[in-house]
This record gives sequence, C-alpha cells and structure tokens, in this order.
Amino acid sequence: MLHSLKITLFGKFNVLYGDEKINGMQAHKVQELFCYLLLSRHQPQSRETLAELFWESLPPARSKKNLRQTLWRLQCILNQDRPELSRLLLQTEGEWIEIDPSHGFSLDIDEFENIYNNVKGRRARELSLDDFKTIQRAVTLYQGDLLEGWYYDWCVIERERLQIMLLMLLDKLIQYCEVHHEFDNGLAYGAEILRRDRAYERTHRQMMRLYYMAGDRTQAIHQYQRCKAALHEELDVAPSKRTQDLYEQIRADVFKPPLFALKKTTAETPELVSALNDVLDRLDGFSQALTEIRTQVKREIATLQNNESVRE
Repeated sequence: MLHSLKITLFGKFNVLYGDEKINGMQAHKVQELFCYLLLSRHQPQSRETLAELFWESLPPARSKKNLRQTLWRLQCILNQDRPELSRLLLQTEGEWIEIDPSHGFSLDIDEFENIYNNVKGRRARELSLDDFKTIQRAVTLYQGDLLEGWYYDWCVIERERLQIMLLMLLDKLIQYCEVHHEFDNGLAYGAEILRRDRAYERTHRQMMRLYYMAGDRTQAIHQYQRCKAALHEELDVAPSKRTQDLYEQIRADVFKPPLFALKKTTAETPELVSALNDVLDRLDGFSQALTEIRTQVKREIATLQNNESVRE
C-alpha cells in the first residue's frame, strides 16, 4: 500500500512521501506527464496518444523517443530509495501506460470526486449532518483551481470540470443551511460561489431567502440589486421572473419560506404552526367538498332506485 504517498493537484502541484517532498519533479515535462496520468488514472493511455499530445510538433519517431526518456526520468524520480514505489504506482507494460489507483495513495482530486459522486443526486433535505460535514471536507480539499498556472488544453478542460463540481457542492451546502436555518454559514457559501461567478442567479435567490429568513429584509433587497447589476454587466440580461417574483414578495414583506425550510423544534415556531394550520384548513375544505359530493351521490342512487321501483 502507498498510503504514505500524498499527491496534491488542487492549487500548486506537490508530491510527498511520508513527510518528505519527492525531489526531481522540477522538469516540467515530467510533471506534465505524471499529472496527466493521474487525471486519467481510470483509463490506460497508449504511448502513441501521449507522444502526440505532449510533442505534437515533432515527428512520430522523435516524439516517442521523448516520451520514453520522460517516462524513464519519472521512474527514476519515484525510485529514489523507494524501489517499490514506481513498480506499484506506474504500470508501463507494452503499449499502454497507466497509474494504478488500487494501491491507495492519497490524491486530493480523487477524494473530492468520490464525495461529489456520492451526493450529487441527493436532495438537500435528504442529507444528514455527516453528509454535510463530508461535503465541507470536499470544499476544504479544493485549495485552489487545478494545477494553477498551467494552461494546456487538457488541463483547462479538467479545471473547468472540477470548478463546476465545486459550485454544485457549495450549492448543496447552501441548500442544507437553508433547510436547517444555518443562515451565516449559508451566506458564506453563497459569497464563495459569487466570488467565482457573480452572475450565478440561483445563488442570489438563495441568499435573498437566507437574509430574509434571518430577519434582514434590507440585505435581502440589496442582494436583489446586486443580482440585477451582475446579470446586466456580465450577461446583459434582466433577472428572471422567478427572481423578480421573490424580490416583490420580500419587498412587500409577504414571503413565506417553503414548509421544508421551516425549522422544527420541540417548541414549534409560530411560522410552522401557521403553515400547518394552513394545511389543516385545506384538508377541512377537501373534507367538506367530499361530504357534499357523497350526499349528492346518495341522492342520485335513491332517485334511480325509486324510478326502478315505479317501473316495476
């Protein structure tokens, strides 16, 4: 097992074996090849594909030679006083090259993706406190965008994919905070999303609701104004009808949070009692309507039975 090997790709690239930094990774092509294999760890890569990707301007024979040399340098770096490391981690048999993830080395993006895949299809009200803490862990792992300072096409594509995953995880945290009335935390996560995408309209709505539910209608209205300005400046569009409707409800001080967002305590809040009374009123209305329908049906049955008796 390679649990003592810790690789960081979020932010600046770094490799530790135990408490020591692995030296020799300064050569950029060595770093690039290693990082690409780590990002492709679930899919073996052909030598031909790698040679074309990293040395596309060179003739095939030369690019394959460069790949062999770079691969050899990477193996030598990993082998320094650790003869088992390269053999277990780096599989180079035949025409295929791959990182073997089965040996349990620590890779920040791998843990991040596993957490994302575990929660991506679940609603916020289905998440437990442990789930919430696990998502927080994923956000903490994101110490910076993938391989900051690298602008290769393959890296930019992966960076954007992971950025989207981060925004979705932050969105889960905001939803959880809204359901459980953790207003300050929810607003902090919302601010982090808007720092990355100030025109993310969904987050503006979430923050409007959080401010209002926390008793700060003024900030909820200011959040709408920030949303309106960001959408105009970034996308040259106006807020959606959904956002405008929410703003009008808040401005008129008539917004009611969804029932699932009403905090449930042993001493029920007035808001929850009011919402449940509304439900009872609707059920009473349905019950009355059903009673009237039942009475009318009985009358129809009686009329039909009487007519049948007359004909007999």
